[in-house]
Amino acid sequence: MTTKDIINQVIELSNPKYAGTLNGTDKVYAVGLMKLRAIARAAKRDHERALELWHSGVHEGKLLATLTEESKKVTSAQLDKQVREIHTFDLADYFAKNVVAKTPFLLEKANEWTAQGQPEFVRRVGYACVCALAKGSKTLDNNYFVKHLTIIELEIKKASNWVKEGQNYALIAIGCRNQALNTKALKVADTIGEITVSYGDTSCKTTDAFKILSSKKIQQKL
Repeated sequence: MTTKDIINQVIELSNPKYAGTLNGTDKVYAVGLMKLRAIARAAKRDHERALELWHSGVHEGKLLATLTEESKKVTSAQLDKQVREIHTFDLADYFAKNVVAKTPFLLEKANEWTAQGQPEFVRRVGYACVCALAKGSKTLDNNYFVKHLTIIELEIKKASNWVKEGQNYALIAIGCRNQALNTKALKVADTIGEITVSYGDTSCKTTDAFKILSSKKIQQKL
């Protein structure tokens, strides 16, 4: 399946009511993620085509690039270039989860991209990488995540909107890793108190980290 074939499928599935232009650059066809996953399964993985999809000028093309990338062929330089071309929270999550997390560069990029001074969406992706580490790393000890909890506690109230969301999700992911980190994350969440992430004219609400981390479901799991 070629890049053109894939983009044509996206166009055919377009929702005209919500289609438009994103940030004055990428075209948005408002195709749901379930449909995009179905396209990706049929298309299979192809590194060169994933690069073409990333540069297609279509938001769903970038999402499909993350779903069809061949992780073994991804370079550090590619990640550094692509992360600066991300301007939406959904692409940030998919890029971190489906591309960065499947490469040997996950820890390196989490450390680099969460640093102060990085652009907003670079840091947003960085915290999505921290989430991936919290959920999947078999080697990192608690001290690594405690350092992030400390930074989150100090910064989150004043952080820019999408960094704030990323830090909130990282707080939850770290607190779900084990009982010791859950106890520390709950203290941080309690100290922080209520935070608000702006989702514009949508019904989305800010996830309550303390409520999730103290829930019966999480406590039983730990």
